[in-house]
Amino acid sequence: MKKPDFATLKVLKVIRPHIVLGGMLAFSIGVLLAIIQGGIFRFEMIALGYATVLLGDLSAHFSNDYFDVEIDAHSEKRKMFAGSKILVENPSLRLLSRNISVSLLICSSVIAAASVFFLGAPIELFAIMFVANLVGWFYSAPPMRLISRGLGEIAVAWVTGFVIPAIGYLSVRNQFDATFLYLSIPFMLYGFILSLSLHAPDAEFDKRSGKKTLIVRRGTQITVSLILLASSLASLILFSYYFYHVFEILNVGIIFGLSIVTLAIIFLGFIKYGKNKKLTNFANLNIASLFLFNMLLVAYLIYAIF
Repeated sequence: MKKPDFATLKVLKVIRPHIVLGGMLAFSIGVLLAIIQGGIFRFEMIALGYATVLLGDLSAHFSNDYFDVEIDAHSEKRKMFAGSKILVENPSLRLLSRNISVSLLICSSVIAAASVFFLGAPIELFAIMFVANLVGWFYSAPPMRLISRGLGEIAVAWVTGFVIPAIGYLSVRNQFDATFLYLSIPFMLYGFILSLSLHAPDAEFDKRSGKKTLIVRRGTQITVSLILLASSLASLILFSYYFYHVFEILNVGIIFGLSIVTLAIIFLGFIKYGKNKKLTNFANLNIASLFLFNMLLVAYLIYAIF
């Protein structure tokens, strides 16, 4: 029996489990919202929907590390969301990483197509996931390389705030409706905050490596202020939905309350940053607040269903 190649298995360290968890929460939010709106729970449809999201997500892990390998070679391992540097330390794994990324991207799109042809999923599910997979690939891949064209934050906001919950929603509801489209606006604002917070600690290095993130182009103070503004705007939008009774079934007042918790954490971090100028601490606190929001929202939606 051939012994496993443990050196090759090191490539799996490219995967960041905490990012996978974030995607799982966002997908679950879409599924639960659709159930509340009267969608039909079909295990096979949800399983395939999540499979296409998961594989697309993992593909981006491998492609980003592959295309950023030269940049990562000169960077410090500063934070949990940064590149793993596995490909830097193991050059022989670079080609394998690229091939895994391409294979996962193809599998993700094939599963999405199979869901449409064999399970009756809407064509929108395939179309959105296909475009999202391309965005994930070209986030760091030339010639488009979105992160170097000032489009990185928009890409992350769209994928995390719209695409992932949308696939969950379509897997159950089979179509979009006003409930999802309205909620996708504050969700994308939170995705924007996530992207700004991920990029913030790397501003100086990103500037030298040619990445045109918003903090590189506009500076730290504007970026920090935009994070607080986006969180405030998300809460204001949710409050307007509650005030004008936009939703008939969903108690958006609860979601607004959860957004206030997130806003309070970000505001406290903003005040603390003004005193100590520790940008990494501020960014990590923002990311933690978004995880908390998603976890609490999932808990509330499960409670609302049962």
